[in-house]
Amino acid sequence: MAVTFSVVGDAREMHPIVRDEIYRIGYEAIRNAFAHSSASRMEVELRYADNLALRVSDSGTGIDPAIADTGKDGHFGLQGMRERAARIGGKLTIASSTNLGTEIKLIVPGNIIFRNMIPVRRSLFTRIRNVFR
Repeated sequence: MAVTFSVVGDAREMHPIVRDEIYRIGYEAIRNAFAHSSASRMEVELRYADNLALRVSDSGTGIDPAIADTGKDGHFGLQGMRERAARIGGKLTIASSTNLGTEIKLIVPGNIIFRNMIPVRRSLFTRIRNVFR
């Protein structure tokens, strides 16, 4: 399978918890494409703009609509991706067509992923201090 990876825009520091969830969604999308699509081509794009967008597309056989909607019994990949996206306030879309492939796109609002981060010690200290007020 031929794979292209691109980064569009200027990389920005991300909230570490949200970044890790995005990584896991991307990993699952890439793994599913390799394992199930029979594709000859895959594209992975990370786009930094007002929001962060991750797109994984392949030229494979597509996902059966029933599986795309509800997942496959005993498998948690697609459902896990949806749950992770919801947890971080992202929007996950899955577009798939027989013999045209699949595109999985995640958009995370910039105010969630790129927010100013408070150092952990200060944040923890603030929470502890507030408990004793």
